[in-house]
Amino acid sequence: MKDKIQKDLIDSMKSGSKKDVEILRFIISLIKKEEKDKNKDFSDSEVIQVLKKAVKRNQDAFDQFSKAGRDDLAEKEQLEIDIISRYLPSELSESAVEDLIRKIISEVSAKDQKDIGKVMGYIKKNHADSVDMGLASRLVKTILSAN
Repeated sequence: MKDKIQKDLIDSMKSGSKKDVEILRFIISLIKKEEKDKNKDFSDSEVIQVLKKAVKRNQDAFDQFSKAGRDDLAEKEQLEIDIISRYLPSELSESAVEDLIRKIISEVSAKDQKDIGKVMGYIKKNHADSVDMGLASRLVKTILSAN
């Protein structure tokens, strides 16, 4: 994953795409900073988690700039989101996540809301790359409260 981002940076530099170069350098610096903080080289899965955090932060900034009427800054944030999203695996649809959660609930024998942590831990450990954890949390709470 890191190699692909690095290669894309070089390609963007050769093609003269300054915006892409700026954003790709930002992505690489984010990854390197996180690696340095944790004192280890990241696997692809860990790189994906860093990228997801970056997209979430950019989405929050985009929302704030849009509300404030700063379309120029909102547009910049959206461009960053679009470029970072290229490196993220596609996430499961809401119905697929719901089916997965129902299966996990039966696997871990979750009965009520006291078991939310058990279900979320299982999802995070085994499916964090392909599932939006915010959506999963909301669905787990809804499904378990209906039981």
